[in-house]
Amino acid sequence: MILNIIFIKSKKGFNKKQKQKIKSIIRRTANHAVKVLNLESTSIINFTIYPFGKKYVFGCTQAENWIQIDVPPKRINEAELKNAIYHEMHHIGRGYSFHSKKKFTLLNTLFSEGLAVVFELEQIPRRIPISSAFVKKWLPQLKEENLGGTDFSHDKWFWGKEGRPKRLGYKIGVYLVNQIKKHYPELTAAKLVKKNAKYLLKLSKVKL
Repeated sequence: MILNIIFIKSKKGFNKKQKQKIKSIIRRTANHAVKVLNLESTSIINFTIYPFGKKYVFGCTQAENWIQIDVPPKRINEAELKNAIYHEMHHIGRGYSFHSKKKFTLLNTLFSEGLAVVFELEQIPRRIPISSAFVKKWLPQLKEENLGGTDFSHDKWFWGKEGRPKRLGYKIGVYLVNQIKKHYPELTAAKLVKKNAKYLLKLSKVKL
């Protein structure tokens, strides 16, 4: 795996020491993710690092070989950076990206985000409180959606628009993946990375 790390120039960019730290974290974390996810060793992944944001690290898989990471220059949090890299590397392994020619269904989006979050947690365990009761409250409304459709509102289900809680879709996705792991403890997010959404829903035994 070839990792190409590019720092976007800005008036408030990173100094040399910060760049070395970020590069080191990306290389170690991404290379580990490559091994766990069994990605092609001949692949190239481009990381573009932006000195944006004040509160937390943000990642986005822009294309099949391009991950964008926003890192607050005054707050380089190693754990947050690792979490973002693991999350986006799982998207790479699943072929789930913003500029993909393929349009993703709501069901696939739920599982893609849920699996990426669970993959983070499998690599760096931490507690993310997700109430089953909270998720189940929203499942009836999810059933009214066309889960196999691609014209759903991402802002509504994932970013808290139109009266929905912020990150609702992520929480539903994690719940669905946790249901799979409840029934099949041997199945990790890495082992499920290539599985299609309908098969994953069947494994979860959740009726939608």
